[in-house]
Amino acid sequence: MFADDSNMHSMELFDEIQTVKGIRAVSVGILAHGGDSDEELNVVQKMMGNNESRLPIQGPACNTSEQLAGWHTFDSLSYARKSAKFIGDKAVVLPTKMEWAGFVLNSILLWEETKDKPWVKDLRSVVMGEVDVESPLSMLKDSSVVEPLGSCGRKVMLWWLRVEARADSKLMV
Repeated sequence: MFADDSNMHSMELFDEIQTVKGIRAVSVGILAHGGDSDEELNVVQKMMGNNESRLPIQGPACNTSEQLAGWHTFDSLSYARKSAKFIGDKAVVLPTKMEWAGFVLNSILLWEETKDKPWVKDLRSVVMGEVDVESPLSMLKDSSVVEPLGSCGRKVMLWWLRVEARADSKLMV
């Protein structure tokens, strides 16, 4: 396991990303947390409509032919009034959009001209701020070029933690 400031990655993920030639997606397990963990986990489970201890997942969904067919997402609107912006706000902390951490991009795609990649939007328009980039999918003309990682998205290889300081915290020097 490898952890950064917001996520935990399985070591297997690093093995799989070595093969990425374009853009790929991995399932992200969302660890909902906040002030009172037990209470908030129960809120998430009730909002998901089941009594099982399942957590929200974002990532690729495949058909029976192991091809990308769509995306596992959860309805963040149902969490709107019960979601915190900062840890310690006594509410569940959840992402509101597709997490960037769930996408793996070979950086050579950014270095080369897009002429040979008709599925990528003009990156100059992205850099100039003409295109709103909420996720890597918004940089693509054709999202079917995204390939799933982790047994076609069935294996969660990245956990989203949302670890951050409160807005009113101060750095001790």
